[in-house]
Order: sequence, then C-alpha cells, then structure tokens
Amino acid sequence: MPDPTPEPAASTVHTGRPAWLEYARRLALSRWLPRLVALLAAVPALTTLLEVTRAGRLQHIDYLFQLTRITNADGTLKPFDLQNYFSNEHLLGLPTLFYWLNIEWFAGDNRTLGVFVVVVAALTVVALGAALPRDLPPLVRAGLLVAASALVFSLHGLWNFTRAMSGTAWLTANLIVVVSLLLASRGRWWPALALALLGSLTYGTAFPVWPMLALLALLRREVWWKRVLPLVLGVTVVLVWLHFRPSPPLAGQPAGDLGSLLYYFLAIAGKLWTTEDGGVAAAAGALIIAVYGALATSKVAREPRLWFWWALAGHALLYCGMIALARVDYGEEVGLHTARYTSASVLLSIPALVMVASVAHRKVDLRGYRIAVAVVLTGLLGFALGAPYAKQERTAGRIHEVEAVALRAGLSDAYRVYPAAEDLVPRLRALGHYPFTDDFTLGCGGPELGSRLDRGAMEPLLPARGNKRPLRAAGTVNAVEPVDPAPLADGHPAPIFYGWAHDREDPVRCVVVVDGAGTVVGGGVNGLVRTDVARDYAGVAPDSGFVVVGPADADNRIVVLHRSGAMHWLPAKGPEHPMPLDDLIEWR
Repeated sequence: MPDPTPEPAASTVHTGRPAWLEYARRLALSRWLPRLVALLAAVPALTTLLEVTRAGRLQHIDYLFQLTRITNADGTLKPFDLQNYFSNEHLLGLPTLFYWLNIEWFAGDNRTLGVFVVVVAALTVVALGAALPRDLPPLVRAGLLVAASALVFSLHGLWNFTRAMSGTAWLTANLIVVVSLLLASRGRWWPALALALLGSLTYGTAFPVWPMLALLALLRREVWWKRVLPLVLGVTVVLVWLHFRPSPPLAGQPAGDLGSLLYYFLAIAGKLWTTEDGGVAAAAGALIIAVYGALATSKVAREPRLWFWWALAGHALLYCGMIALARVDYGEEVGLHTARYTSASVLLSIPALVMVASVAHRKVDLRGYRIAVAVVLTGLLGFALGAPYAKQERTAGRIHEVEAVALRAGLSDAYRVYPAAEDLVPRLRALGHYPFTDDFTLGCGGPELGSRLDRGAMEPLLPARGNKRPLRAAGTVNAVEPVDPAPLADGHPAPIFYGWAHDREDPVRCVVVVDGAGTVVGGGVNGLVRTDVARDYAGVAPDSGFVVVGPADADNRIVVLHRSGAMHWLPAKGPEHPMPLDDLIEWR
C-alpha cells in the first residue's frame, strides 16, 4: 500500500530553509556571483558615457588656446616648435595628437573626444583589475574592481569627461602610468620605460612615475642599471621641461607658507571624500596617509604581490605634492573647485583600499563576503559624494553652449578669457571646426543666426508684480557680464545677458537677440534653473532662466519665442540694479 504521507518540498528536504534562501546560498558559493558582481563595474562607465552624450559640442578654453598655438590662420599646422605644445606649464604632446585627430574625423566635437576619455578611463579600470592580487577570493577581486570603477568614474571628476580636452591629458597620463608600473612590477622593463617616457610627453602629472620605477627595481633587487636608469631618464625629462616650459601664470592669492602648502596638499589627497568642505578634504587626506603608515607596519601589506600598489600610491602622493607646490598660490580652496585634480585623490585611494582588503582577508575574513560588501560600499560613497559638483557641472555645460553662439556670431570677445576673435575664428572656420559646421543651430526649431523676425509682431515682456505666479508672460534681465563688455570689431559692446522669462499658458521655447531690422544676431540657452525666481514668485517654474549673448545697441531686443509662435521682447541692455551673478547661477 502506498505511503500517504506527502514528501517534503525539494527545497527543504535537507536543510529546512526556504527555497529562496537555499538558492541564495548556492549562488553565494558558486562561481557566478563574482562574475555578476564584476559586471557592476560597467555601470559607472555607462552613466558617465550618458553624461558625455548630453554634454555640449564646443571645446573649452585651454583647448582653444592650444589650437591657436599650433595652427596658422588658414588652419594649417605651424612648423614644429616644442614650446607651442606647452599649456599651463604642461607638455601636451600626445593629447594634441588626439585633439587633431578629433578635428579631422569629428569636426572637433567635444562629445566624441569625451567618448575617447571614457574608453581611456575604462582601460585604466581594466589595468587596475589586472593588478589585483590573485590570492584574493574572486568575490573580493570583483568587489575591488567595482570600487575602482566607481572611483575612477566618480562624479567628482565629471569635468574630465564633459570637458574632454582636460581628461584627454590627465586621464591618459594616468592610464600610461598605471600600465607602466604594472609592467615594471612584472619585470618587463623596456616597455615600462617606454610608456613612462610617453606619459611624460602626455602631461606633467606623469613625472613621478620615474622614481617609482626606480623603487620597484630596488624592491625587486634588479641589476644596478635598472635601478639607476629610471632616475637618469626622469632627471633628463625634467631638465628638458625646465628649459622649454613657459613662465608660470601669475597667481591671485600668494600663499607660500608651510601651513597653506600642507593644507592644500592634504585637501588634494582627500578631495574625493568630501563635497565642498576643504577641512573635511584635508582630514580625509591625512587619514589616507595614516592608513598607509599603518599598512607599512604589516608584513602582509609588504609582500611582493602588493609592490605595484605601493608604487602607485607613491606616485599619487608625489602627484598631489606637485599640484600643491604649483597651485597653492591660487588659494587653498581652488583645489576643491578644480575637478580635474580628483584623479590624484583617486589614484591615492584605490591602492589603500586594495591593501586594506588584502590584510583583512588574510587576518579576519577568509571567505571575503564582508570585505567585498565593504569595498563596494566605499566605492559607491566616493562616487556619490561628487553629486553636488556634478549638478553644477551640468549647469555650466548648458551655459557653455552660449559660447558656441558667441563664436559663430562673431561675439566671442565678450568672454574676457577667450583668445582674441581675430586669432581664433579664422582657424575654426578654416578647419570646419564646430561651431563652424553646417549643422550648427540655435536649437529653437526655427530661427537661426541671420533669420529675420517681425518686430511688429512682438509685445513687450513686462516684469512680474507681487509675489505670485504672473497671469501673463513676464520676465526681466537681471545682470550682464562683463559689466564693461569688450568692444567688437565695429565698436559695439556685446555682453552676456542673464535673465528669466515665464508664461504659464504658453511655455518659452527659445530666446534670441535681434537688431533693429529684426535680424537674429545673438542667442543662447533657456530652461536654466533659477531657484531665486521660483522662490520670489510662487507658482513660477524654476527652469525659467536664460543666458544669451548679443550686441547691446539701443534698437536691439532680446526676444522670447513661445511654443505657440508668439513673441515678447526685452531691451538688450543691463538692468539699473543688477543682481550678483553668484545669486543667479548655482555653478558659479
């Protein structure tokens, strides 16, 4: 007779655990979990790639100056002169080659260069992953790979990707240094030395690789010439650099005392671990250095498998010191507001994370589950702490689009820090460099520079009254920059206008500048967040701000185009009582 007693569920026959818990246990013990965790390393790269696709097409200031140094007015390259390849005291050899290729293939588009920088950063993560100690559990290695990716692509360093000319120099040099040290740690000296030389031709931040190569040769007990050759080559590179480098730019806040220098150094070292607080950054930098001091007393941390990480940490420390010595006179806080310096803090933090994980694995957690969770969370923290800066960088990127309009309209002399229009514009035009491309647009879905608008169909845009949402279209110009604009070739000033416009029934589509005949002679961007307007007028959407550039003649108008086709206008002049720009734009 069959036994009527039902058999227990398959998932609880042996353990009595719920099915989901048993499945989770099997997954945790399988080879698939580390692989799945490692796949998460792609997420920071993909989010950064998305940021790049949303960035503007126009390159930034240092790039434009570099272009004027290496090209003639007709767009041809000047005869080679090493001094033409220096920018801010750095030799831009390899980056300039990438700039030129991007011009030839993609009309100098900032976004395509940004994609290249994302690839460079991704290769850096791959190289760091290849350097991880093989005796660590696969799950810990996967967690460290995710953490390294999160830090390399930290939102703190978004500048290097959305202002790709910067990342092409800084991050390419970092990649070359990482690979050079990795090869040297494995005894492949000739390619390591060749890459170190290439890094020195890429950016000055690669210079500290030379003493670190010598250190690796010493630790590996290589023959004497392998210990000495990196130092000889490094000194030679520095002497050549000293001979050809231009005079450093004058600093605005001289602060050469030891305290300021130490503060700046520590703040650069810990920059990754704060939002905008210099004191917290300096404390974080001191803590990281203290961690290295503690690791130096550990036999586990001194094992040969971690020598690469010590060399990378030493490079990063010297990297921070170089920045501190060169830039302390610009004021201690400039290190926090200069996002490209983040990469120094990243290269200093990742080796500490790897070595702490290695020591913890050996002494505390053999399986490594807790270590993997801890390092991933640490990486996510470093990534997320840059969110406030990333918000500012996105706004700055939107406003940067106004500069493209200024260049195309012949108004770029409104920007004090730009190369003179007579030097820059002919080169861009001859090269077919954006914004001098056929697909340039004001983004209005209609009028472009040179289009004609009917001035008779425009109504004045009146200021808001009271503190409630206007029942009609309203807006004003709050400030101009610069207060005393640089003159154009024809003698007319061309300021940048900051203002806002709102219509609850007929949303704003575009803002342009027209002359007395109605011809579009300027433009910019709208839809910028103005929290002050939303605060002052209940019911007005925060994205009512605009920034435009155009000639400030008496007959000129700033024209607000609405979705329906209706047009309102403001006088193209500054207000009697301008607001401080820092109160208008959060990124400043």
